[in-house]
Amino acid sequence: MKKPLVVANWKMYVEKPETAKKFALSLKRKLRTASADVVLAPSSTLLPTVSLATKGSSVRVAGQTLSAYTDGPHTGDVSATMLKAAGATWVIVGHSERRRDAHESQEAVRAQIESAHEAGLVVVLCVGETERDPAGAHFSVIAGQLVSALANGGTKILAKKIVVAYEPVWAIGKNAAEAVHPADLREMVIFIRKNLADILGRSVGVKIPILYGGSVDASNATELLKEGDIAGFLVGRASADIDSFTEILRVCKK
Repeated sequence: MKKPLVVANWKMYVEKPETAKKFALSLKRKLRTASADVVLAPSSTLLPTVSLATKGSSVRVAGQTLSAYTDGPHTGDVSATMLKAAGATWVIVGHSERRRDAHESQEAVRAQIESAHEAGLVVVLCVGETERDPAGAHFSVIAGQLVSALANGGTKILAKKIVVAYEPVWAIGKNAAEAVHPADLREMVIFIRKNLADILGRSVGVKIPILYGGSVDASNATELLKEGDIAGFLVGRASADIDSFTEILRVCKK
């Protein structure tokens, strides 16, 4: 059976090159017995360090975001080409914190995906609702995010591969007991899968890995994998601590 995929989004929790290097080298050793495929997403300043430290291993490196612009007068932006030159082969797009803090619109997310595709980067597209509506309105939020990101040309984007990460915003930062229930997660995965099939065609939609992000740790990873019908995880704060992260990898067994 295919290994689960675990994407480690370090956010701003890892700040120094020496810390990032120590983590990456330790992870390389521990992955010899791990039961998951791993993608590390450090901050842009740490990409060269992590890329060099993981060279020759199965660990892949991702940018945490990217600019929709390919070049030109855009101070502070980091393009897909720049990420690739720094050692990234993957990139996270549409994370809830980028949508909130950087006010990234649906149009910006779509443009970022297209830019990443042109550079040959694998995209981790994040979707998720801010709150769960008893009437089910949150499903419309997810559908809208998927359509905006992938409709009209999405099949072309999928040629370079895309992963969808479902991250309910209301679950981020809570303890594992307050995270999404496996039955609710499975329902959402089925819904996302149906939308992907409607947007991209069934033959493409059924093959796209769907990850879960939102208060993941070793205490709930196994249950979510077994009962949530997901392909793996997008891990935030817990991924910045080598012991916590490798424990998640250890229990990632279907």
